[in-house]
Amino acid sequence: MQQSKLEIAKNIKESKAQNNSSTHSYAYRLSKAFDYVAIIRPLLLIPVWTMVLSGYYRTIKDDLATQIQLPFFGNIGFIIRPHQEILITLLLYSLLMGAIYILNQLTDSKTDSINEKLYLIPNGYLKKNSMKVQIAILLIFSVVLSFLKFPTAYSLLILLSIIMGIAYSVPPIRLKGRPIFDLLANASGFGIIAFSVGWMSKASFSSGLILDSIPYFLCISSGFINTTIPDMEGDIRNGDRTTGVFLGIQKSCLISTLILILAIIAGIYRRDMVPLVASAISLPFFIYMTVSNWGRKTNIRAISLATKISVLTLSLLVSFLIPLYFVMLVLTILSVRLYYQVRFGVNYP
Repeated sequence: MQQSKLEIAKNIKESKAQNNSSTHSYAYRLSKAFDYVAIIRPLLLIPVWTMVLSGYYRTIKDDLATQIQLPFFGNIGFIIRPHQEILITLLLYSLLMGAIYILNQLTDSKTDSINEKLYLIPNGYLKKNSMKVQIAILLIFSVVLSFLKFPTAYSLLILLSIIMGIAYSVPPIRLKGRPIFDLLANASGFGIIAFSVGWMSKASFSSGLILDSIPYFLCISSGFINTTIPDMEGDIRNGDRTTGVFLGIQKSCLISTLILILAIIAGIYRRDMVPLVASAISLPFFIYMTVSNWGRKTNIRAISLATKISVLTLSLLVSFLIPLYFVMLVLTILSVRLYYQVRFGVNYP
């Protein structure tokens, strides 16, 4: 499951030249060890953390002591000290999703090479056999930790996440190459399952869980459709018929925008500030994306901008409610930027 892709291949030649000139530097040699961290795609863990924390917040929001009164939304609480259970959940779910992201890159190495992105595996920086071992270690640790620390229902969600991640990437099922099914797999995996994992870290299953997850399911659906558009060429050549390939650029942009409007309506219905405000802020960018791609010209930059805005606003709103998450976001982005600058000479993100 994936929400975006790194588009930095245009700097590869320059990066390699810089690498060769600094091969013997301590910083560069140290950065090579972090290839095994970079391969789990820390920036793509951000939407995962956002969904997990959103589920956690929704289930304990009424018990929070520190609150402010907002029109329509009522009392809005702030989590100053997250429970131990959610911190453990963030760790084990990060390991789980990291393994799934590596698996996705292994199965997509040909497509990524065509699209000139995610080159750690396609360009031979990391060996596939080593990645298979890393996948096994990450999955085993996350499953064992879930059964040791949490109720059975929670652990079953962890197993379901693994099953869906494998089904998404690995033939013969490979939902990634099946239109609409790829969309449903991503939206369900992030917007429902990850949300439920956060919820059930502190509470049991209830109808409120399903209802509260609907706006997030729609937010993820809207954003995911956008992510399939820039990769259409590589997906077609690899035999993957994604939702973007199936709908085409114009219809993809239009349906993505319509789903975002549904997310606003669902956010109003559930009186949930996070998806409602994030979707409302993102809507003008989605409308511009749709309009600018309606003719014969393709505006990929508008599509990428709309996607980034939707992910960023959703994450920042959650970090507003859970300040520790803002620290996580900043440290993650700065660490990734430092890694790519030292390792490849690339300014990313």
